[in-house]
Amino acid sequence: MFKMFRGRDTTAESSPQSSYSPSSSSSLSLSPPVTGPARPIRLVYYDEKGKFRMDSEAVAALQLVKEPIGVVSVCGRSRQGKSFILNQLLGRSSGFQVASTHRPCTKGLWLWSAPLKRTALDGTEYNLLLLDSEGIDAFDQTGTYSTQIFSLAVLLSSMFIYNQMGGIDEAALDRLSLVTQMTKHIRVRASGGRSSASELGQFSPIFVWLLRDFYLDLVEDNKRITPRDYLELALRPVQGSGKDIAAKNEIRDSIRALFPDRECFPLVRPLNNENDLQRLDQISLDKLRPEFRAGLDALTKFVFERTRPKQVGATVMTGPILVGITESYLEALNNGAVPTISSSWQSVEEAECRRAYDTATEIYMSSFDRSKPPEEVFLRESHDEAVQKSLAAFNAAAVGIGSVRKTYEGLLQKFFRRALE
Repeated sequence: MFKMFRGRDTTAESSPQSSYSPSSSSSLSLSPPVTGPARPIRLVYYDEKGKFRMDSEAVAALQLVKEPIGVVSVCGRSRQGKSFILNQLLGRSSGFQVASTHRPCTKGLWLWSAPLKRTALDGTEYNLLLLDSEGIDAFDQTGTYSTQIFSLAVLLSSMFIYNQMGGIDEAALDRLSLVTQMTKHIRVRASGGRSSASELGQFSPIFVWLLRDFYLDLVEDNKRITPRDYLELALRPVQGSGKDIAAKNEIRDSIRALFPDRECFPLVRPLNNENDLQRLDQISLDKLRPEFRAGLDALTKFVFERTRPKQVGATVMTGPILVGITESYLEALNNGAVPTISSSWQSVEEAECRRAYDTATEIYMSSFDRSKPPEEVFLRESHDEAVQKSLAAFNAAAVGIGSVRKTYEGLLQKFFRRALE
């Protein structure tokens, strides 16, 4: 995935080596960049040997996105309109597959091939990527697989939308019990044993619980309450004792801890005619109930305003970094290990800085004008010009602002001195 080659400086041989390397688990061969109209492309899938893979077409598309990216994913049960919501975020009636059959349309994780250029409220410009996920209750998949898909979507997202029908009741909370399983499938760091939900919460996306075909009046103690209040009331601990109560409270505690930044959006039934609901993607928005359209507008506004580029520490996610992070997580899953957030990000950060270093040394050597007279003043002039071009290339490609980047900046300066000598 990352083409890592040596520069001409022998000092690079003693530089820190990344623990991340192109994974043999993916067997990727890059496809040509996505051409033609924008469309869904497969990002992650489960092959016939029971291994997670990244699709080469998605890898090729993401490698081209060098600017910061924010990722919004929609997850939930099958056949409950996840793809419809994604299409509304795209501003189109079709795109991600919408169908009325009982079989799930989406397998694994799918990505919209064309990022949406967005500007957040604070002025940050970024590329918004939309992810569609397989239904977490797909009948032909195991519980472990569902948890892994769910966990991957959470790990990669800036905003995670959980889509479900109806209100938040005990059955709805039970279905979200995957959250309590995430602590068994993800770690924050390599040492220290299992990570708690609150530790994982430091890296979690904004969580949006989207309630479809919602019909309840939001009233508590004869007072109107907000959807956010409704969510918080549903997540309050249940009073009592016993195993059943403890299990219910474990789910509630996990959701609160894993998703400290959370919101709730109810959407009323879009149409009253049952037959029309089966072909919702074919009906123009102006035919839908005004209350539904208003709720959809509010959701879209929230998503676009609150989404930010995904970031861990000093590293902001770009397309190539998303590829590297995903590959690192999949490699861990395929090897029966637990994906580790900090180690995976640091490995990709180091791989990117290494690649930036190699590119910078190549540019220095090719930019040095050897046609000038071999006198110090002319050599220094050519050296300075080559250094400027080399540093510009390094700064454009390197990621992070921490110790990994500083190490490679130091190696590059050492390379410049030796090259001039």
